[in-house]
Amino acid sequence: MNISTEPHKLARRNDPTTSVRAALRVDEFSHTICAKIYQELKKNGDGTYEQLANRLALRPDQLCRRLPDLQKAGLAEPTEKTATGQAGRSQRIWRAL
Repeated sequence: MNISTEPHKLARRNDPTTSVRAALRVDEFSHTICAKIYQELKKNGDGTYEQLANRLALRPDQLCRRLPDLQKAGLAEPTEKTATGQAGRSQRIWRAL
C-alpha cells in the first residue's frame, strides 16, 4: 500500500528523546492504521468512521485522519450515503475501491 503523507515536524529541539523518537514514527503508525482500515473495508464492507472505529477497536479520530489519506491514494472513497452518528450528526459512509 503506497500512501504518501507530508513530512511531520512534531518534535521540538528541547523535547525529550522519547518524544523525538515518537515523532519520527508517526508515518509508520499512520500507514499501519491505513492498512487496517483498507483491509476492513474490503473484508467487511462499507462504514462510517465511527462504525469502522468500533469494528477495528480504534478511536474515531484515528479514522477521520486516515480516511482522506486512503481517498488520496485511490483506495477508498465516500459513498453518496450517510448515516447518523452517536452525536446525532450525519456521517459519510466510506467504501474500498
